[in-house]
Amino acid sequence: MATRIPQEFIDEVTSKTNIVDVISKYVQLKKSGKNLFGLCPFHEERTPSFSVAEDKQIFHCFSCGRGGNVFKFIMEMESKTFPEAVIEVAQMGNIPVPDQYEAKNNQYQNSDSQTLLKMYADAAKLYSHILLKTENGSNALKYLRNRQLDDDLIQTFGIGYAPNNNKLLLQFFKDRDISEDILRKSGLFAQNQEGELFDRFRDRVMIPITDESGNIIAFSGRILDKEASTAKYLNSPETEIFNKGKTLFNLNNAKKEIREKGNVILFEGFMDVISAYKAGVTNGVASMGTSLTDQQLYVLSRLTNQINICYDGDDPGVEATYRALTQLTDERFTYGVISIPDKKDPDEFIKSEGFEKFQNLANSVQTPISFILNYFKRNYNLNNEHDQLEFLNQSLKEVVKLQSPVEVDMYVGKIADEMNVSKDAINKELDALRRQISIQKPANNYKDVQQHALEKVTSSVRPKYDRLEKSERYLLYWAINFPEIRINLKGDGFKFVHQNYQRIFDSLLSYAEQNDAAEEVNVSDFMNVLDNDDKNLLAELEMMNMPIEYNDQEIDDYVNNIKNSGLVSQLNDINQQLKKAAMVGDNKLQLELTQQLIKVRRILSN
Repeated sequence: MATRIPQEFIDEVTSKTNIVDVISKYVQLKKSGKNLFGLCPFHEERTPSFSVAEDKQIFHCFSCGRGGNVFKFIMEMESKTFPEAVIEVAQMGNIPVPDQYEAKNNQYQNSDSQTLLKMYADAAKLYSHILLKTENGSNALKYLRNRQLDDDLIQTFGIGYAPNNNKLLLQFFKDRDISEDILRKSGLFAQNQEGELFDRFRDRVMIPITDESGNIIAFSGRILDKEASTAKYLNSPETEIFNKGKTLFNLNNAKKEIREKGNVILFEGFMDVISAYKAGVTNGVASMGTSLTDQQLYVLSRLTNQINICYDGDDPGVEATYRALTQLTDERFTYGVISIPDKKDPDEFIKSEGFEKFQNLANSVQTPISFILNYFKRNYNLNNEHDQLEFLNQSLKEVVKLQSPVEVDMYVGKIADEMNVSKDAINKELDALRRQISIQKPANNYKDVQQHALEKVTSSVRPKYDRLEKSERYLLYWAINFPEIRINLKGDGFKFVHQNYQRIFDSLLSYAEQNDAAEEVNVSDFMNVLDNDDKNLLAELEMMNMPIEYNDQEIDDYVNNIKNSGLVSQLNDINQQLKKAAMVGDNKLQLELTQQLIKVRRILSN
């Protein structure tokens, strides 16, 4: 574990860090009022409810309730301890971390997931060493050099080599006393008919697959022998740490460029991503399967709203691009296509044409409709009347989806030119198609409309608090932000009714004593002494829409509401008992209860 980090270093990291810079690495933030908003990285949503207050250096999700400072964000996002989060934030800001504070974690963690992460990290180091430092890796290194991957690129992606030895990695971990159960769970090994384990990856170039935080969670192994009968690529099976439906290859490296360029390029394979990166196109990712999952789309939606597809230029690649466009219907995104000419794949194009031409190509994005019309044109003989009609029908089904009149007119013109007919004739066919769709639309889209309306309503729902809890929330907010209020409350021996508010108040008084009680509290720093639930609550309180100043009468009202809450409950209880006594005709009890009622009301009125 990491050495205990002193407060001085935490203060230094806090003072030199802007929470917006850190969270922007994970979430696409947009200014709205004085705060910034984006899609919450902790749960799926379509309406942004995740807010960052730059002035207070805190975040809060109005939907799931998570909140805190920059360290809490990293702890939640990357499953780190507080010391690890401090170090991570420091490294993000290029703040030197003294050696004695660095995590010294030579032992495997108790948690299976932590153990698996450590195993994959160690396996990657071993494979890298074999590739770069041993004779066994020479053929694999030659293969990579032939693909124009230099040592810097190899190290950037952590590429290694698994030699043709079915017990090498197995013995490596047995020597480190990893249990049989964990070895089987790891996905690094397969088993024979007798149930004996052996290395899953053999004689393959090893490409690590990382999660969004850069932790190695799986491998993809590529064969060297093109004539071999085995699969060209072998990927890790799903494990406790690897879910292929959630993972995007290279996302950790590409996040910054995706945000800055405003788009992500979706490649067909891992080597395409690496080749593009080598050519200076660094905003590329690849999925683990044939299409993007909802989970992968959600991850991307936090970074960008533009997805550009760059698959191979050969016939299978064009077919795959068309399938992808028909499957990518998520309205959070706009889509584009980067077409590789001459039936080449990205790597072949880069080798033959050079880096600069590929960079220019990556910026030459076709619209989906433009690609699809060209795709239809490839598949139909426009000299044949039957094919002409099929081409027209298919093309108009795509044009009718367009919202822009200018786009519609432009593509109607292209179709008319292709078929050598008038635009008026094409527009009449398009109008007929629109009428047909409008008849079907209400029934087909009713559920979607209802779902959208439900999402809109539920996204704006806020918890309802009674008079007592509203008073507690507002009073605690003012006590945090104005030292004179908390000093007066402390002097009166004031107590909140609900334990969560009292707990934060107690922590506030303790924090103020250790610092200057007469100064305003740094909310972000104060959060470091609270547990997770209280951090969430404090962030929620600090995100309330409150005036700049309080007034004394308001504070007195809150205090009285809280102090009298017990009497109000007592009053309600007496009234209930009075009703029951009247129903049974117990005059004596009614008299006693009435006297109690008068007494409690007198106290309340005073």
